[in-house]
Amino acid sequence: MRNNQPYKNLSTDCPEATIADAYALQRAFVQALAEAGDWGAIAGYKAALTAPQAQKMMGVAQPVIGVLFSNGERPSQHLVQTDRPVMLETELGFRLNAPIAHAVDEHSATGYVGQVYPMVELAAPHLQQRPNGVDLIASNSATYGYITGNPYQADWHKNEAPSAVPDLDGLNISLFQKNDLLHAEVAGSIMEGQWQALTWLINEVLAQGYVLSAEHLLMTGSVGALHPAKPGEYRSDYGPLGCIEFQL
Repeated sequence: MRNNQPYKNLSTDCPEATIADAYALQRAFVQALAEAGDWGAIAGYKAALTAPQAQKMMGVAQPVIGVLFSNGERPSQHLVQTDRPVMLETELGFRLNAPIAHAVDEHSATGYVGQVYPMVELAAPHLQQRPNGVDLIASNSATYGYITGNPYQADWHKNEAPSAVPDLDGLNISLFQKNDLLHAEVAGSIMEGQWQALTWLINEVLAQGYVLSAEHLLMTGSVGALHPAKPGEYRSDYGPLGCIEFQL
């Protein structure tokens, strides 16, 4: 990682490696990064492979998770610097307002959300060969960088009515390079919707032995296609949540 060299594929050296093996290696990698401080502190977690077709390509039966670091955050409306090839993904992010120590359901998950963010992930598998699911998990699930937009304050907790929680699934999210539309998709296209995806992510993070703290950021997975990042000007539109503009 420090030499910016692509990671070795776990499945090449260890063809019998399991998903559990891959997560054990991920945890060791994340712990080493956190202790060394190369990428800053642990800032949150992300879901990857939320689409069934992506899971099939990678040979896994469910989404996977990765760990976000504070130095991965890039400011919007600025030139975004990268030192490796990245893929652009439009996503939603959820900022926790309290620690979570136990599994949640969809109703209780909403109570832990302080803000909702439009986000663009800069994903970078950065492996020597085309990865499968085991390779992806072991190398921290293509985690590299992310751009956060302006937060939407979660004030629905003041109203106990279920209708107070916004219909995030109906958001139309689009990505443009200059004036060319790259994709347009509704936010609810991932898993069984955004709140179900957030609930799954929280529970999987805890199941893998990680800690969920107040202020952690949770990204629920790519809405729409992934696009190789090329030099140029980009704009991602999240409807009432606003836009993210950046340049590569």
